Amino acid sequence: MARTRIPTPHGPAFLHLYHNNKDNKEHLAIVVDPAQFEDTGNSPATAIRSQSLDSIWDENETEMDRIIRGAYVGRLSNLHQKASTSTAPSQSSNDPSGPDGLPAPLIRIHSECFTGETIGSMRCDCGEQLDEAIRQISKPITLNPTSSPRTIPGRGAVIYLRQEGRGIGLLSKIRAYNLQDMGHDTVTANLMLGHKADERGYEIAGAILRDLGLGSEGASCSEGVRILTNNPDKVEALKKEGIQIVDRVPMVPRSWQSRKMEAEKSEIQGDAGTERTSEPAGITLIGGKSVYGDDLDKYLRTKVLRMGHMLPLWLGDVAEM
Repeated sequence: MARTRIPTPHGPAFLHLYHNNKDNKEHLAIVVDPAQFEDTGNSPATAIRSQSLDSIWDENETEMDRIIRGAYVGRLSNLHQKASTSTAPSQSSNDPSGPDGLPAPLIRIHSECFTGETIGSMRCDCGEQLDEAIRQISKPITLNPTSSPRTIPGRGAVIYLRQEGRGIGLLSKIRAYNLQDMGHDTVTANLMLGHKADERGYEIAGAILRDLGLGSEGASCSEGVRILTNNPDKVEALKKEGIQIVDRVPMVPRSWQSRKMEAEKSEIQGDAGTERTSEPAGITLIGGKSVYGDDLDKYLRTKVLRMGHMLPLWLGDVAEM
């Protein structure tokens, strides 16, 4: 329905807002693709564009109508206002990893989390994961590292689904928190409220990826994608939607990474090695920081031990859990 440029601490992104015929929610795609700023076709990567947005909606629509909803090319300014065309997108190469050693775009399927993203709750790692996903997707890509290396901007997308609390909604999620305070983990709390452990669906995510030309046969941008996730259910769900996954990239919690590094420094340097340095800026209330807390640790352990997330437990001490 609309697309606009969003500056972030990790670089520019394009926010896409979608309507659908499955629910009444407005789902989103956060597209990281600096090639969007070019209208000359000089980028080695095919631009990640929405086919539905670039299509003709009405025979009477004006060029300004198209520009206002986001169907434009290059970067908008008072001097540059060029609407996109509705011509069929060029087909991608049969190589799902892309031409000239270009890796497949990196994506994440992320579910809305008001508590973790907006007020910085440390009962979950959702705010951190959203920031980390955009940071990793935005990292520069080195092409042909062994011969004539060159660097291009990172590219990919976060598909942001409005399915709070693993699909049970904010009201039930808040009630589940009270059950967790009484000693139940997040899975048991959901079940006690009459819900499934996870009620999310990924049909809309598949549709959005296809619209963006990502991960399906004959896709305009790439026939394969790399996915940032620890959750095997997401991988299987996207495969059922016809999305070709060429690689799974794990998301290790920042708190586990930083504590491991601090432990290693402490062994070598003593107490001086545990001093923490300032963290980079990031999105969400937690931003670029790593966060600590017993509630967060319990949540992460539950994801690994009860929900099958493909992530080694920090320091591997399952006995205490």
